[in-house]
Amino acid sequence: MNTTAAGAEDKRKPRTRKSAAQRAAEAKQADTGTAAAPLGTRIRARVGEPGARSVLAAVRAGLVVASGLASYVLAMFAAVTVVPNTFVVVSTGTGVGPSSPLELQLVHWLAPSLFLIGLVFVLVLVVVRSLWLAQRRLGERARRALLGDGADTAPATDGTGR
Repeated sequence: MNTTAAGAEDKRKPRTRKSAAQRAAEAKQADTGTAAAPLGTRIRARVGEPGARSVLAAVRAGLVVASGLASYVLAMFAAVTVVPNTFVVVSTGTGVGPSSPLELQLVHWLAPSLFLIGLVFVLVLVVVRSLWLAQRRLGERARRALLGDGADTAPATDGTGR
């Protein structure tokens, strides 16, 4: 059996539990150092690895809730304000009213209104998707800051990135 092959397989250092006093000493050293340590390093030094994971979970949950709330407000604004105003603008611009023939109403009022509302819907979807992607990027940055660059907490993928 080749000992170099066995040594190359397991390069990770065994985790050692640090006491609260050791973490506090590291935090104090990080606080009094000449160069300011990054926030993630200071948090890890103060609360340890499990505490940093808890902070990360709270940050990610806050980002998801904020993104969802902003998406909801945007969608409700579009549904309650933009869509009715679009109908009114098209209606007053074309001069077509309820007493007009049905074909005229469909061609000059309903079709343009539905087209514009479809555009508003797509715009809302694009903005919501960009909010979600921004939330994911911020969550990943928080993960790297709190757990370190080498921490791999992502679940295994099937090779397609899913």
